[in-house]
Amino acid sequence: MAASLPNHTPRPGPGGGVTLPPTRAQINQKFDLSIALTLSTWPCLTLAVQNSWGGPLSSEKRDWFAGAISDLFATTPNPDTTIDVEYLEEFILNIMNDEFEVNVEDESGAEIAAKIVGLRKLCVQGDFGMVDEMYAKWVERQGRGEDRVRFQMVEGPEDEDDEEEWDTDEVEGDGDVEMDEAPPLVREPKEKVVPKVDEEGFTEVVSRKRR
Repeated sequence: MAASLPNHTPRPGPGGGVTLPPTRAQINQKFDLSIALTLSTWPCLTLAVQNSWGGPLSSEKRDWFAGAISDLFATTPNPDTTIDVEYLEEFILNIMNDEFEVNVEDESGAEIAAKIVGLRKLCVQGDFGMVDEMYAKWVERQGRGEDRVRFQMVEGPEDEDDEEEWDTDEVEGDGDVEMDEAPPLVREPKEKVVPKVDEEGFTEVVSRKRR
């Protein structure tokens, strides 16, 4: 179901003209962009993509991930009252578990869900300022080549003395892929991967070699 348009009142624009309310297509386009930008800032997902934890098409799967969230809002009746932060967090964490085999145990899933819900409200109101600001910052990071995540791979408690420092390169994933249906939202027990930040600012994760 497409988002319902808010009741906008035309207001004077630059030069004395009238600024028309945004169309439904504009709202949906901005909201879709906000989802992709929000996911691009999630360290857990970035690590999963950079290390191909979702398979060789992990980058494309991240693009599909954003589309799955968009479809959730588009197909849920009265999404702006039905989909709250807790509901969206569970949806997001299930996809991380099923598609990337990552069990997120910190509060970052809730933070991502809350940000998407907040951006949804702004977009429905026709307020695209925050989305445009996020996009401008993303473009700036791309231009400086700063969209990287530095972390240490730790084999496990018995291998604490054998740590290897990594400086991963930026992952490009601008293409869209089509999937017939969303992954089953049933969480299965898997090895837990919990990002931690040490004193030097590196993010530590448990190596997938132990799976």
